Amino acid sequence: MLSDNSQIGELDKFESNFETKNYKEIIEASQVYISKLTLKISKVSEISESDLENLFVIFNKFKFVILECEPLLNIQDNLLALKKYFGRIKRHKRSLENGISVIENLGNSPLSNTYLATTNQTHLMHTDGPFEIEPPKIVAMQCERSSKEGGLSQIVYAESVYEYLMKNHFQELVDLFTYPLTITRDHQTATQKIFVEQEGRISMIFRADSIISTTIPLQLEKAFNIIKHYVNCLNNQLIFKLQANQIILLDNTSVLHGRTSFPCNEARKLNRLWFDGNSEYSHHLQLGFIPRSKLLNNGRN
Repeated sequence: MLSDNSQIGELDKFESNFETKNYKEIIEASQVYISKLTLKISKVSEISESDLENLFVIFNKFKFVILECEPLLNIQDNLLALKKYFGRIKRHKRSLENGISVIENLGNSPLSNTYLATTNQTHLMHTDGPFEIEPPKIVAMQCERSSKEGGLSQIVYAESVYEYLMKNHFQELVDLFTYPLTITRDHQTATQKIFVEQEGRISMIFRADSIISTTIPLQLEKAFNIIKHYVNCLNNQLIFKLQANQIILLDNTSVLHGRTSFPCNEARKLNRLWFDGNSEYSHHLQLGFIPRSKLLNNGRN
C-alpha cells in the first residue's frame, strides 16, 4: 500500500496559492512547484523501492512526475525501462522500431503539415492521441537537448478545467459528458466525449489546433471554445523548462500539456513514449481525477 509523505503534503499549500499575474511570476512559481515533483535517481532500471514508491505517490497526487536521471551512453535506455512500470508501449505513426517517437524541428519537412512535434512552433494545450480509438494512458517525454530560448513545457490540470466549468458554466459541463465530438488527423479518426466518468473517476481528452480537424456538434461549440480559451491562458498554466536527462511522466487522462515556440536554429530534442497503463504495477496507478467539489460535498453528507 503506497502512502503519502511529508514532502508531498507541503505542496497543498503552494498549490492553493498558485495565483500569478505575469509571465515571469508564472515561471518562478512553476519552478518551485516543479522542483517538489522532481525525483533524482541514478537510472530507471535500478530505481530503488523507496524512489519507486515516491514516484507513484507524486504521480497519483499531482498527475505528473519528473525523473532526473544520470547520463547514460544510450539516453533512451532510461525511457524504455519505464515500460516495466507503466505498461505496454503504444505505437505512434512516427514511432521508431523501439516505439519511441522523436520530437524535434525538422525544418521544411513535409511532416510539419501533419505533426507539430516536427516543428519549432507553439503546440497548444492538448492531451495526446485524441484521434486514437484508445488514447495512451501515460505519456513519457525525455529531454535529450533543451533549447536555450523558448521551448518551455506547459501543463494544465483537467480538474481545474472541470472546476472552472462547474462554477461558471454548469450546463456546458453537463453537455461535455453528454455529446461526443470527432477529432481527425491524417487518416486517424475517433469520436468520443471530452469528459468521461468511470467508477467515480473522470478523464478528459482535448485538442484544438490547425493540424487536426474537429467536428463539433452545435451543443458543444460554446463549451469547446471556453475550454480552448481557459487552457491556453497563461495564468492557468504551469510553465517550466525540461532539462537534459529529465523525463516527465504524465497522466494523459488528467493533464493537458503543450510547449512554447523556440528559434528555428535551436537543436531541441525530446524522445516520447506512449504507455497503455497495463503492467504488474497497474494497481499502484490512480488514473483520472475525483473532483474536489465532489469530495467536499461527500464530506458534508
